Amino acid sequence: MPNTNAIVYGKDALGALPDVMARKGASRALVMMSGSLAGSSAEQELRVHLGNTVAEVFSATPQHVPREAVLAAADIARSRNVDCVISVGGGTQIDAAKAVAMCLAADVTDDAGFDRHRIRFTYPNTFVVPQVPDAVVPHFAIPTTLSGAENTDLVGITDMRTREKHTYRSPLLAPTAVVLDPAMTTTTPDWLWGASGIRAVDHAVESILSAGSTPVSDALCTEALELLNTNLAHSVRNPRDTDARLQCLLGAWLASFAITNSGVGLSHAIGHQLAAEFDITHGVTSAIMLPHVIAFNARSIQEKAQRIASAFGRTIHPGITAADAAHDAVRELVTSVGVPATISCAGGRRDALPAIAAHVMLDHTISANPRPITESDILRLLEAAW
Repeated sequence: MPNTNAIVYGKDALGALPDVMARKGASRALVMMSGSLAGSSAEQELRVHLGNTVAEVFSATPQHVPREAVLAAADIARSRNVDCVISVGGGTQIDAAKAVAMCLAADVTDDAGFDRHRIRFTYPNTFVVPQVPDAVVPHFAIPTTLSGAENTDLVGITDMRTREKHTYRSPLLAPTAVVLDPAMTTTTPDWLWGASGIRAVDHAVESILSAGSTPVSDALCTEALELLNTNLAHSVRNPRDTDARLQCLLGAWLASFAITNSGVGLSHAIGHQLAAEFDITHGVTSAIMLPHVIAFNARSIQEKAQRIASAFGRTIHPGITAADAAHDAVRELVTSVGVPATISCAGGRRDALPAIAAHVMLDHTISANPRPITESDILRLLEAAW
């Protein structure tokens, strides 16, 4: 379970952050923020509330958290003697802040340090998860998308030499506190908000389908899907509707909290490697792969697929299976928010697909997939999604 101590949500939630930080003794923050948010109203609003608590803003982390950017930010954190990190943005900024906290605690200063701490996985169920030292600085996360990274203790960091995304995990890496303020999301580009919402849908669907699902995680994800199905497309079209945005944030919270207990599966495993290879956002990889993964798993998931279909408001009619209904519901939501749904449309290269299939077999998230998987199966799914 993650070590998150507080989640503050609702309109004007950002105003609670100074008190939350004070309770943790945090007074010098490195703020991890995307280049598009740096200097924007989001940064200005943060400075209004925090003043001199902001020691430095780092806004040079590209998508998928390359090791080099993490090391640069960690060097700044050391030089400025910060005692906490704040992330403002989507999954990239939140994971980057987790990664900086790990580097400070574990004295990671080079590639070898990252290699020592990454999860190593051998299919189907062999894990090596190195420990992270206890001295992890507090991390306060302010999400502006629906990636859900703020609610997990997982970190994805990309080795640009091999174009592989590696994962790191410790309960100590979960943000200390999360602020869900819908006003902080209103400048998020419509396409990114919609795509990240599909990522939240992927979290919920794969949690329900997971071999590790539980009644509690299923209940959380059913509610998450209902909230996202009702509010996501509307909030894309109406970005100033903070009520709808808040409902989406709550849906993403429910889904990402569930996956820390249930795990995810094949859509995520493939998405990690597609994203690292082709520089595609995870919301787009989910839009591409989730329907194909539902179809691949269909024979193993009919009872669980009924729960998914019902959450989308689908009634099962004669001649259509629950898996078909779940597949179609996801497809229609992807279309409604305008997210690319094929690898080719997202800018991928077909000649890279075999290498991606091999990398997916090393991604530990496939261990929770409800159906056994081979590298050939993965390559066929990639070709179908081309």
